[in-house]
Amino acid sequence: MSVDETTIRLSHLVSTLAEDTIFVLAGDEGALSSPPFDALAKRRAETYAAALHGQPVASMINTFEAWVVDLARAMAPIAAPDWLPMGEVIRAKVTLEAGARGFRSLFSDKPSDKDTQRVTRLGTLAVRLLRQVLEAEGVKNTDDTRMVGAFVASLGLSPESSASLLNEPQVPGLHLDVYGEIDQKVLRALLSGAWRAAAWDGLHPGEEQVIRDFASKAGLPLDVVETARADALANVESKRLVGLATIDYVRAVLRDRVPGLGDTLPSRIGMLILPRRYRDEGLATIRHAAPVVLAKRYGKLTPDERTRVLGMTWAAALHEDPSMGRQALLRARFEHVAKDIESDGHEARLVVSGWMSDVLAATAKELTVPATELPKA
Repeated sequence: MSVDETTIRLSHLVSTLAEDTIFVLAGDEGALSSPPFDALAKRRAETYAAALHGQPVASMINTFEAWVVDLARAMAPIAAPDWLPMGEVIRAKVTLEAGARGFRSLFSDKPSDKDTQRVTRLGTLAVRLLRQVLEAEGVKNTDDTRMVGAFVASLGLSPESSASLLNEPQVPGLHLDVYGEIDQKVLRALLSGAWRAAAWDGLHPGEEQVIRDFASKAGLPLDVVETARADALANVESKRLVGLATIDYVRAVLRDRVPGLGDTLPSRIGMLILPRRYRDEGLATIRHAAPVVLAKRYGKLTPDERTRVLGMTWAAALHEDPSMGRQALLRARFEHVAKDIESDGHEARLVVSGWMSDVLAATAKELTVPATELPKA
């Protein structure tokens, strides 16, 4: 393989790694304090190999819906994204993506029949509840389809079981099997997921009724229901600022790539992280090509949120595999926007660049021939 061809292949992989980084940081509040990137790289090894060899892979830019589903599945046993309404259910180990557990894992990667039955039952309950909430307003949209698809993929069921669950006809009324033995942690995760799904586009009376009926069937006390409701609303509000800040900063750093990455990447980030009730607010500036005004509007972000925003911004800057000269310009712009939220961006930039460089270096090592093996002149 020629040096130029190797470089081109690695450049393709850079874009995939940058998109994966954005996905992780958009959905995990602790991603930079305890980076899950190495675990993700292992689960995405086949995808990285495909991207490296020029084979088609789901992309944030070109096939957004499929990309979200693929990444949700990959992250399921690591840290389900917190924008996924039923993500807490996955975090409660209602997934087969982690493989066999306990003593069985010493001998097999395949989950036991008991685990499969458990995930199938609880996953089915979660999907039915989620769909009941999302359809309570009577209006279906692509957000709803994407969230349900991402959750079903995260369960790790067989293709046949997943297809059956996705295509299950919706029946009127609350027909949910919440009887029998269900761990309290899972019940509360289901409640939390239902409230988050409802809060994503603003609470509707029909959605509230579905959730409260579920809570009554599940025997959950009123104070738990109200706390979960308040937490869901707070979660949506926090995502508004994170999403708006990331959109502004990516646009500022990539302002000379419009049309192109400078408007496509922030649009996709808005679709991923911004709750639908605030989506128009975030994407309007992109549609109207309005200039970015840095006016220290995001001072309410926590230190962790600031680092996540800057991490996504730097990953977006690296998406096109910039040359050293281009990267110097992007870094200068990046440091300028970092000052807008009173940060130097050093930690975010190092973590993102570090993990991407490590994956690329390991890959390049496999692609190149050691000098000691080259024929003598």
